[in-house]
Amino acid sequence: MKPAPIGIMDSGIGGFSVVLEIRKLFPSCPIVYFADPLHFPYGEKRKEELAPIVQPVVDFLVHGIQVGLLVVACGTVSSLLLPELRERYALPILGIVEPACREALAMVREGAIGVLATRATIRVGAFRRTLARFRPGVEVVEEAWPEFIEAVEEGVFDTPSWRLWVRERLEALHARGVRGVIMGCTHFALISTFFEELAQGLFPIVNPAVSCAQEVRELLPLSQPQKPGSLTVFVRGDREEFLRVIGRFRFPLEMDVVSFENACGWVAHAWG
Repeated sequence: MKPAPIGIMDSGIGGFSVVLEIRKLFPSCPIVYFADPLHFPYGEKRKEELAPIVQPVVDFLVHGIQVGLLVVACGTVSSLLLPELRERYALPILGIVEPACREALAMVREGAIGVLATRATIRVGAFRRTLARFRPGVEVVEEAWPEFIEAVEEGVFDTPSWRLWVRERLEALHARGVRGVIMGCTHFALISTFFEELAQGLFPIVNPAVSCAQEVRELLPLSQPQKPGSLTVFVRGDREEFLRVIGRFRFPLEMDVVSFENACGWVAHAWG
C-alpha cells in the first residue's frame, strides 16, 4: 500500500519553501502540492471571497488525493480560514502562523517583533493575536509588502533596486525597535537567504517554512530513506506560465506538474 502523501497548498510558488523543508525531514514521503495562480494573490482577498476559492482545493487534496496531513503554506489562508478547515476535516491541518510565532518569541526576548505579510494577513491580525496569546504585552510591528510578493512570484526580486527597497524598510523597522522579523508570507520564506543577507546587523529572521516543517515532524514518524518520494504539483491556472516561473528558481526537486483540469485522470492512474 502506498503511504498517504503530505498535502501542501498555496496560491503560487511560495509554498515550495515548505516543500523543501519537509523534503529534508521526509525524503521518502510522497508530497502533493497545489498551486493556484488562477486566483493569485490570495493576500488581497477577504475571507468571504477566499473561502469558496480554497474549499475546492482542500476537498480535492483530502478526498481526491487522500493526503494524510495538510499544510496550508499560505499566511493569508492560515490567518483567515484555518479554524473552519480544522473543524470541517478530520485529518491534521497545519498553518504557518503558530509555529512561526513560537520561534520568534524564543528568539526575541526584548524589543518588538516585526511581521511582513500580505494585506489580508495584516488586516486580520493573526500574527499579532497569536504572539499576544503566547506573550501578553508583546509589541508587534506589522507591514504589508504586496508589491514585493508579486516580484518574488515573478522571480524578478533580486535586483539592485529591490535590494535597496528591502534594506531600507528593514532598517526602518529596526529604528522602530524591532529586534526580530517573521516572514509572514511563504513567498518571503522561499527567498530566506536573500532576507537574511539584507538583515545582517539588524535582527534575526524567522522562516515559517522551517518552523512549520518542524511541527510536521512532531506529528509524523521519521523513517529511514528508502527511495526518493514523489512530488506532484497540481496547477489551477496557466500551467506553462507556472513552469516558466518555477524554472527561474531552479528548485533541486524532481516533480510532475499536472494541470488541475487533468487531475481526475491523473488521480485515477496514480492513486487508484
